[in-house]
Amino acid sequence: MMTNLLSKKNVKGFITVFFICLLLSCGASQVDIEVGETKIERGALIEWNEKRTGVVNPSMSLLVETANEWIQNQALADFLSEYGAVFDEVDVVKARDQLLAAGIADSDPRLNIYSEWQAIRNFAAEGSSEVKAAYEANKGLLGHELCTSHILTNTRQEALDVIELLESGQKFEELALTFSTDPGSGANGGSLGCVPLGAFVPSYERAVLGAIKASTELVGPVVSQFGYHVIRVDEISAIEPIPFEQQGERLFMSIMHLSSLTREVDLDARYGTWDSVVGQIEPTRISEGP
Repeated sequence: MMTNLLSKKNVKGFITVFFICLLLSCGASQVDIEVGETKIERGALIEWNEKRTGVVNPSMSLLVETANEWIQNQALADFLSEYGAVFDEVDVVKARDQLLAAGIADSDPRLNIYSEWQAIRNFAAEGSSEVKAAYEANKGLLGHELCTSHILTNTRQEALDVIELLESGQKFEELALTFSTDPGSGANGGSLGCVPLGAFVPSYERAVLGAIKASTELVGPVVSQFGYHVIRVDEISAIEPIPFEQQGERLFMSIMHLSSLTREVDLDARYGTWDSVVGQIEPTRISEGP
């Protein structure tokens, strides 16, 4: 069976079926989040959070994490659907096998929806004609490059110690040479040069974009698969977007970023506000109760 992500009947494909079922089972309730035409109410989000984390009575901060995950994946589905993207059961089974191979148990209650999300992510990364159409229509939004430096450490405490030294007046370049576990950039004063949006790992790029928005030069510690980064934003400049054919491994992050920039997201003020540039919720510190 082919699932057309454009189909309102399928509500952007498999991705929302779980939540629609929850909505029906929960009865009439306030809609907390909307991504395009797709909606989720609070009870559904709490129930999905329990499947995701095992926590029955989540804090607001935990619900924000769960909402972030849902919005990011739904925005991607909504974005690709606009350009006629389709996938089928074979794609979902393939994604399921990927997750099982990565260590998720067959009995894990998250497996079904994660398989659907992974299928859509795979589609985005594979560079089909629909993905190319989506990129070409919106690539002007990515016409910037980020010039940054970083000091990479093995632990969060080491990163905090570096920040304390920077705040005391010590030079970034000297600390990078002394403390950074990234030998390439460390020997160059921490400089990573200038690269287009989509070239960094997600947590690094979100932190840089957030710092730029807040007019802050220094940000950290930022965790990634490489360790803990203390990042200095050196410059942001306009460039010609990278041609689709040259995106390579950057393609998935470029498409994710475009989906965040182009989707209309509304959410209850209790969660915070959606930051389309960073691609996540900026929490509101109001209450810890759900």
